[in-house]
Amino acid sequence: MEKDKLDKLDEAAKVVSVGQHEADQAVERLDELKQISSNMSADLDLQEKINANQQQRINDIQSKIKEAQSLLNTIDLDNLNVKTSEIEEIENLRVEVTPSEPESPEIKLPHLDYVDATDNWEDLLSESEAYAAKFDISLDNPYFACLSDAEINKMTALLANKYELSKLKKEDYVFAGIVGIIGGLVDAFLVGAITDGNNKYTSEQGILGQKVDDTVDKLVTKYAEFASRNEPYGKKINSKNDAIRWLENHFKVSYDASNNSNIINDSIAGMNPSNHHLFSLSHDIGPLGLFTSILDQLDGKSTFISDGVLKRVYTASKEADQVKDLQLGPQKVIKAVENWFGHICSDVAGTSKSVGRGAGLPMPFYSITQQFKFGSFDVNGKDKDLAGVAEWLYKQGLDFRAFVAQSIPVLIMETLIRLYWVYKNHFYYGKEWKECIPIANQLDLQTLLLVSTSTFAAVDITDAIVRNGNIDVKILLRINFANAYDLGVRSVQVMKGRFQRAQKLKKINQENEANWNEIYKNI
Repeated sequence: MEKDKLDKLDEAAKVVSVGQHEADQAVERLDELKQISSNMSADLDLQEKINANQQQRINDIQSKIKEAQSLLNTIDLDNLNVKTSEIEEIENLRVEVTPSEPESPEIKLPHLDYVDATDNWEDLLSESEAYAAKFDISLDNPYFACLSDAEINKMTALLANKYELSKLKKEDYVFAGIVGIIGGLVDAFLVGAITDGNNKYTSEQGILGQKVDDTVDKLVTKYAEFASRNEPYGKKINSKNDAIRWLENHFKVSYDASNNSNIINDSIAGMNPSNHHLFSLSHDIGPLGLFTSILDQLDGKSTFISDGVLKRVYTASKEADQVKDLQLGPQKVIKAVENWFGHICSDVAGTSKSVGRGAGLPMPFYSITQQFKFGSFDVNGKDKDLAGVAEWLYKQGLDFRAFVAQSIPVLIMETLIRLYWVYKNHFYYGKEWKECIPIANQLDLQTLLLVSTSTFAAVDITDAIVRNGNIDVKILLRINFANAYDLGVRSVQVMKGRFQRAQKLKKINQENEANWNEIYKNI
């Protein structure tokens, strides 16, 4: 029964499709007639101008003839030696000039075919199919063929929004790829490799890395000058080491190994001055470090990761008492935050005793890598697990400063993609500015960012392998970890977005099936 209803619906759609073609042909014929009428009107206007010019010339000629006749009347022809025949010829001179009539062009238009109206459904269906065969109209999908171009465009836009169809085109992917290549080249030639922490600069470190190191040094010095403005110091702060020394003395914390080495070193295996920033969660330069530092200062303990295990060591000291002795809770927290920030500034560019560049602070959340006690990697002839490789990278110079330098080409890439997104949506699709905000929860934008960061990673890895000469753990010294993090985030975003869209499409298809069933019942 439902099949019979569907067949009738298909037949009706075929007839409507043919009717739509007839309507389109009629509209085209009307446009042709309008064009012909416009051309004829233009021709008539031109002919009127020509006739007006001809009439003016006729009037001028007739005026000249009258002047000539008047002149002849004043001449005594009898005294002139002029033949009678010549005089008669002059007197009989006449000029008859009439404006030309416009030619009427013959207009021939092809016959406009149509389907004869009839009350017999079978005859109407048969004639419609014959009409479709004559004009090569495909009735394989009559529901689509029965729509006009305007209706198709409108429906396409509605379906694209409803089903969240991608609007990305080939040129969008090409642009994202080019941006990724630009980011990779900036990283390869301007950021360079992670520098050895024992040297100020190395030949492998790019100019951006050097500039970031110098900028951090200046910021630390400026902050020390600002913080010490009201306190006598004995001598002026005029170097990075002077600034770090002042900050170390004025923002001491209980969890610093230099203050409690006799307690901490006995409890935390493998910790030494070159890695204690990495092992201590309170030395994290992000929210993890802030939270842990406040907690450590309030209860007089220190939090470390040792052998992949989180440990808290009791470190009673005068530094901890300075916070704990405050009476009000808010004052304790404020003092703890002040100590954390000041101590972070003293460590971010190395220590006052550092040789060369110095071991700074690890990038945000990098300390968590010390829990990854698995895997086996050859590092300079020594077998290390993943946590050991992370520690080795940190000692080589992968700290917060290096991460900032690596973030510069990533920010350039992200900015170019988002500006392109704004431009395309506003000037191409005609959206309002407020609708063009490049928020990364839009799947098409996420896809472009993923394409660019993937291309960046391909260029980055290729450069690392070529420059290293071998595929081993040392290629990590040239890998851009900021882009690797961005690649992971974009991959998760795109996978999540596609999963959510698949779930939404499943729900829409269920609703469409229910609507079709309702239509069948009413046929």
